[in-house]
Amino acid sequence: MVMGEIGREYALAIIGGGPAGYMAAIRAGQLGINTVLIEKEEIGGECLNRGCIPSKMLLNISGILHLSEQLSSVGIKTRVEKVDMKKMQKENTAIISRLRNGVNFLLKSYGVDVLQGEAKFESSDHILIQRGNERESIRFRNALIATGSLTNIPQNIKIGKKIITSREALFLDKIPKKIAIIGAGYVAAELGTFFSEMGSQVSLLARSRLLSRFDEDLVSEFVKSKNEQLRIYENCAVHSLKDTKEGAVVKFTSSGAKKMQTLKADKVIIAIGKIPNTKNIGLENTKVKLDSDGFIEINERMQTADPNIYAAGDCTKGPMLAHKAFMQGFTAAEVIAGIKSAAFEPRVIPEIVFTHPEIVVVGMSEQKAKQMGYDIKITKFPLTALGGAVATLREKGFVKIIHDKEGRILGIGIVGKGVSELAGEAALAIEMNAYLDDIAAIVHAHPTMYESLHEAAELALGKPMHGFLKK
Repeated sequence: MVMGEIGREYALAIIGGGPAGYMAAIRAGQLGINTVLIEKEEIGGECLNRGCIPSKMLLNISGILHLSEQLSSVGIKTRVEKVDMKKMQKENTAIISRLRNGVNFLLKSYGVDVLQGEAKFESSDHILIQRGNERESIRFRNALIATGSLTNIPQNIKIGKKIITSREALFLDKIPKKIAIIGAGYVAAELGTFFSEMGSQVSLLARSRLLSRFDEDLVSEFVKSKNEQLRIYENCAVHSLKDTKEGAVVKFTSSGAKKMQTLKADKVIIAIGKIPNTKNIGLENTKVKLDSDGFIEINERMQTADPNIYAAGDCTKGPMLAHKAFMQGFTAAEVIAGIKSAAFEPRVIPEIVFTHPEIVVVGMSEQKAKQMGYDIKITKFPLTALGGAVATLREKGFVKIIHDKEGRILGIGIVGKGVSELAGEAALAIEMNAYLDDIAAIVHAHPTMYESLHEAAELALGKPMHGFLKK
């Protein structure tokens, strides 16, 4: 295709094949919209290929390994003779491929054209796609920007064999003896969990409090239960990072230590967050506006300042989570199809840290509720009082309900083994504007982990079934 020559025309052109992009494409296909999806790498984006899916596969494996160490308390002795990371990564890759093939099948089934290449806006109704030396210009009536986010790498850090990002860390074919992780968010915490459980000596350097977005009592439960292979330094300032023949060398200061500290590691993982991927996509040729942090400004119907251009996912403000992106992409497709009720206005977006134990936050944190002026009450139900948790060796942790004086639930925090599966009921409760009475009135199956929400609500109401009420 010659530069400037007009190729195909579509009712909807989507830039980016991650959760927001492919979800929008599938929904648009279901609604009969002539759609093209443009992706420069693999369909599925960061989440499926280099984030959510591979990390959870690895964390599941390390969790099983960690569980095997606990079995001695119930009379079972096990021994791990060998860890074959190459075989593990082969399975990891196979899982990713299977899920990616499933997405591609759905796109094809709904008549979505998938084009490989790098896309840039030429104007508010044209996109230029470049594949090597080949260029094609397509025309669209509507466009969706779903370009996601990029790993935040400081300019003075050079990524190589010893200094890597989470992308490379998730596909190592050998467990390093010593690892330093620079970061304070969920990616850093999850990588620290995996590698320490697999036998690495891990030093986690957090520039603030670890997982500072979450209430400290939830995070402290994880910190207390961390294994001896994981050491956490908080309020760190990294002064230098060098790649040497012997390994990577980090010099830093941290709270509680006056002197400069030096760490030598086989690998240093940079996990200091993500930035929106909104540069170099031709937005200057449109009316799309960015905020001061580089995020695309949108309304509740995913519309940008350019009437026919929409945006969804990590390139927009809000938590950089796949489930947020899914729903935003879905909403954008329905808006473009003319569905008047379509809007993205969730009361809550669940956040989960898949450490061991897991941390779940739904709705307001204790800190946020206080900042907003609510007169709050906090109730904690310990999992040690839950039959289902004790019977399955998952009694460490608690459920925390943040509610106002009328009993309206503002937020729910949970920490414990496998508690990510409780996020659904917590989100539904707050989304439906539930009160403590609403959860307490529901018959929860016994003995299960989700019964803990019922117990916490009963405790908050002053009528605990399996908890002691202090006078």
